[in-house]
Parts: sequence; C-alpha cells; structure tokens
Amino acid sequence: MQKPLLIDRISTSCQMHFMNNVQHVMKRSVSALAFLVLASSVLAACSETASLRRPSSPVQRCINMGGALEAPNEGEWGYTIRMEDIDRIKAAGFDTIRLPVQWSAHAGTWGGYQIEDHLLDRTDEVINYALSQDLKVILDVHHYYDLNMEPAKHERRLESIWKQLASHYESYPDTLIFEVLNEPNTNMTAKRTDALNKRIVRQIRQSQPHRWIILATAEWGSLTGLLESAPPADSRVILSWHYYDPFSFTHQGADFFKPTPPVGTHWGTKADMDRAKADFDRAAAFRDLHHQPLLLGEFGVYDAAPMEDRARWTRAVRELAESNEFGWCHWSFSSNFRVYDPEKEAWIEPIRAALLGD
Repeated sequence: MQKPLLIDRISTSCQMHFMNNVQHVMKRSVSALAFLVLASSVLAACSETASLRRPSSPVQRCINMGGALEAPNEGEWGYTIRMEDIDRIKAAGFDTIRLPVQWSAHAGTWGGYQIEDHLLDRTDEVINYALSQDLKVILDVHHYYDLNMEPAKHERRLESIWKQLASHYESYPDTLIFEVLNEPNTNMTAKRTDALNKRIVRQIRQSQPHRWIILATAEWGSLTGLLESAPPADSRVILSWHYYDPFSFTHQGADFFKPTPPVGTHWGTKADMDRAKADFDRAAAFRDLHHQPLLLGEFGVYDAAPMEDRARWTRAVRELAESNEFGWCHWSFSSNFRVYDPEKEAWIEPIRAALLGD
C-alpha cells in the first residue's frame, strides 16, 4: 500500500501508528466516513507531536541596530545609537536587538589582536541598557572584509577576537547571544565557513556551555549558503540566513551597490508570493533536517522602493517566517532599509505595521 503524501512530514513512529490503524479499519470494512475521522485524528496528533519537538528560537521579533557600530567609527554612517531608541524598540513590541559591530576596525593586527577598550566600553553600554529593558541582544561580528578576501591570513585573528569577547562577556546572562560572523562571502566558502564556525563554537563552549550561538553561512548568508552548510550538532546553536530576494526589488535605488538597481520595481504578484513561499519551505526543510532553530537574521527593502510594495513584501516575509516558526530580525532600525525616521522622531507606519501588525 502506498503511504498518503500527508504523512511524509511526520515522524516514523507516527507513520507506523497511522498505517497500522489504516490496515485495521480496512480489515473491518468500516465506512469511508469512519476511516476519514480516524485518519484525521491520528494525523492531527502526529502533527502536534512534531510541532512540540521542533526546536524553538529564543529570538522572535528582532530589529537590527544597523549603521552605527557596524561603521568604522560610530556615527560616520549617519546613525548613533541612543538609549531612547532602545526604549522605543521595547515599547513597540520587539524582544531582541541585533548589534552589528565592526570589531576588525578596532583590533590589533598582530600578537594578541587586542580589541580597543573604547569599543568594548561603548558596546557594554548598549548591551547593558538593552538587557536592563528585558530585551535580548545578539552581538555580531560585522563587515570583516579582509577575512572574506584572505581567510588564511585572518581566521586566527577572528578566533582571537572571539576569545576576547567570550572572556569579556562570560558572566553575562544567556539573553546575550553571540553571532560568530555576518555574511561570509567571496573566499569564505561553505566548507571554510563551516570549519571556522566549528572551531569558534568549540572555543566558546570551553567557558560557556549554554550560551546561544548564531552561525551564518557562506554566499552572504543566503538560502544557497544555508543549504550548502554542515552545521555542528549543538543544541544551543541557532542557524541563520538572510533574505533579500528578489535583489532587484529590495535593493532598488541603493547607491552603495553598483550598478544600482533602478527605482520603480514592483512586487506582490501571485508568482512573487509563490517564489518566496518556496524559498521558505526549503529553509524550513533544512531546519527540520538538522533539528536546530532557524533565525531570519536580516530582511528588508531599501527606502527608495515604492512604499506600498515595500510594506507588502515586508509583511509577506515576516508572515512566512512566523508561519514556519522562524525567529526574525528586520534590517534595520534607523539607517538604510529603516523602519524609524529620526528626523521626524516617528515610526514609518506602513513598515512598522508590516512587522508588528496583525
């Protein structure tokens, strides 16, 4: 007998239970209605069991503090984090901030690769305040350009940076989450990224066995990179991917990218929605295969896109993340791709509603 397609997604034990019941009712020649009622109840129980086993991300609704500490020096890219911004984020309904930091711009280039005290002090200030407001914090190594170009020369330096960070934040609660490396790319291949991730996870685990650690993958953290990765078997590892598809829509008018995608591209047809859903289905299948939480660590649309389409895409992606039980982290708060306008001191309402509305 061929198994119904429905049970391909449930556990082996549930499949066996389902098939045994099918054979039992067929032998008794019960009515079609009775068969359907029984099948429905067994599948519902199995689906509920599968859902309970699915790993849950500690991060649910997150916002990136982009454009601040990810710059070579905070403020150079037009945004400096204010403590009142963190208050606004908490009040709006987010549970986490992601803090991208360009550590490589403020660490030594030889010996112990010492991180400059002033950057640690500033990072402490932001982290401590966010934690005091009952927000979780993702601490991220961002924009390590040289590592992507010449990994053999810089992998040891990143390991040293994480040795210092792990020591510095060892006493912090588990609501501080480490993210090893943002968007590995170019010469940081999937194989090389996996190997480096595993070494740094082992290093952190020596002192912090229960700390949540986020691992991004090659190919700029894309779905392609995620599907090529081989993450370590660690129950406190969160897998991460970034979603900016289609790029011609999400990056239209973004002059930091050359050639700049032209403004005026729209999004929202059924074909658009179907493509996005297919991408999220593939990510969910990877998550279920490895049985580790999955975080949508970045997604967003550049400010120059038509507002109605920008809000439609943002809502669709957020809802796909939630329906697949991914945590999500929008890029970003108040730099580019923003959801808050610091000049007006107000949320950009269509984007806020797309992220947090019903």
